[in-house]
Amino acid sequence: MKNFTLIFLLSAFAFLSCGLANAGIPQKLDKFVAETEKNCADYTKQDWEKSRREYRALLDDYKNSKEEFSNQEKEQAVRAMGRYNALLIKNGIVKSSIGIQEISAMLPDFIKGLSEGLEANSEEINRSLKSLVDTAKLSGAVQSLGDALGKIFTPAE
Repeated sequence: MKNFTLIFLLSAFAFLSCGLANAGIPQKLDKFVAETEKNCADYTKQDWEKSRREYRALLDDYKNSKEEFSNQEKEQAVRAMGRYNALLIKNGIVKSSIGIQEISAMLPDFIKGLSEGLEANSEEINRSLKSLVDTAKLSGAVQSLGDALGKIFTPAE
């Protein structure tokens, strides 16, 4: 009985393994994205590079396939593509936010120094700008920039 159970389990495993190995390209793409979703929180820069190469290879396989895909398979592939690109966007935002947090600690002092430097040199800057640009337009653009920055950095009520 033990031999029968062992043979049955091995046969079932072999059957399932072959089924997964021969899965269609849309299914492989979907599985790849699902694995990436599951594991990407711990990805290093090198992991992301490897992931993008694997993704690109799967996309090439999908685009160059001579296979006819059903509407359901096409939808599965396109949804997987969308999910993967969402992961790339999330990763970019997370990485950018770390840099922005570091810079934001220095930003107030930088802006204060910039303001002081511009004020101290305003006459020379004004003379130079008058010879280069229409200062009325520049003044309007600077005012617009100030208004936009004010909206961004004014605390919401």
